Amino acid sequence: MPTGTLGVAARQDTRQVVNTLKKTVNYNDAGIAAGLAFDNYLPQNAFIENVLVEIVTVFNAGTTNVLTVGTVGATSNNIVAAGDVNEAATGIYQATRGFGRSLTASADVLPYAQYTQTGTAGTTGQAIIVIFYEGGWTT
Repeated sequence: MPTGTLGVAARQDTRQVVNTLKKTVNYNDAGIAAGLAFDNYLPQNAFIENVLVEIVTVFNAGTTNVLTVGTVGATSNNIVAAGDVNEAATGIYQATRGFGRSLTASADVLPYAQYTQTGTAGTTGQAIIVIFYEGGWTT
């Protein structure tokens, strides 16, 4: 049931099917350096099966470009860490560190995407992040 408020409910299909959360981020999104929340939570006990990051447009800051995803806003890197993606090359990257249900074992969790840069400020960059998960089972 939509509530009109982002990030307040877990996205969960009661059937045993794969669910997804998707987030598109740009180098210049307001708040991206602090972490932007996905629109929905991963439900408690969800089993993360796959995480894909597509670099649609390269991130081109002068020295470093770091895109991470995680469940802790300020240190959002327990799903996609700094070395999992080459932000300077278009393509699709798989990150495996968040697989399983350890991140969701105790509660619904809200993923965040974060982009940080150093050196000359970037002028391009877009990524699409998709988290594939099953469940939210009680057992």
